Amino acid sequence: MNAAAGSGGFCTAPVAVVRPPGPAIPMIVCSPHSGRNYTAEFLARSRLPLDILRSGEDFHVDTLIATAPQYGATLLCATFPRVVCDVNRASSDLDPRMVENGDETLLMPSERGRAGLGSVPGVVSGGRQVYANKLSMEEAASRLRQFWYPYHAVLRKLIDEIRAEYGFCVVLDMHSMPPGVDGTKADIVIGDRFGSSSRPVFVQTLAKSLLSLGFRVARNHPFAGGFITSHYGQPQDNVSVIQLEMSRTLYMCPRTGGGYGLNPRFAEKVSQVIADMARCVTEQQELRCARPEAAQ
Repeated sequence: MNAAAGSGGFCTAPVAVVRPPGPAIPMIVCSPHSGRNYTAEFLARSRLPLDILRSGEDFHVDTLIATAPQYGATLLCATFPRVVCDVNRASSDLDPRMVENGDETLLMPSERGRAGLGSVPGVVSGGRQVYANKLSMEEAASRLRQFWYPYHAVLRKLIDEIRAEYGFCVVLDMHSMPPGVDGTKADIVIGDRFGSSSRPVFVQTLAKSLLSLGFRVARNHPFAGGFITSHYGQPQDNVSVIQLEMSRTLYMCPRTGGGYGLNPRFAEKVSQVIADMARCVTEQQELRCARPEAAQ
């Protein structure tokens, strides 16, 4: 894929898809925020050093969920950094104040978008400004064309294909969070838009699996799910989407000399959660085949 004009020199495929090596099940596991392809052009455009820019990443969540295809799920990961483009926001969720001649009639920022955390972020954690100057409208639009639209095109295609073949689809949207957000003591937060984005059986199975592994679990606070959960989660149309936020302190291990590694025990637990969800999805698939009316 060629880099779009004004996109900051990004030229790798924006989305990585790994399909299961064996029989597939109607489940997608995705990580939209763990991309780490920072180019020299983007770093030169930013006023912040790389370590600060990376504070907005879901640190190596793609690595944590890499075993998903072994259990029959399809793995979907963004390769571009969240600070470049955030696909868990609506495309028009962008603060006009960070764009030259920003048009209020075209840009429809949410509260988080106005805070600089829209589809093309202007800040990272702590409210630190990414750019010294405003972006041009063309640069913002280029980010959306190169990253936002391809990611959602792939996700929509996968959901539609799976639902057409199996009759339903389950999406686990995987994220990480800093500890203590809004005073939460939870290790992991399940977001299902207050019961509207998923069939209860999948939420209940996920909670049961996490609790059995010793995690403190919250539901919908402080995170109920972002754009992906609200936009695609339509259980009445046989698409269930659940967002999972995992505390970074559980798995980011400081390394001697700087940087972080992954806690292998936590990675094993994440793999177990995916396996438990895959088992549940398979059971629901079998139930649907045996008694289609019972799976509605």
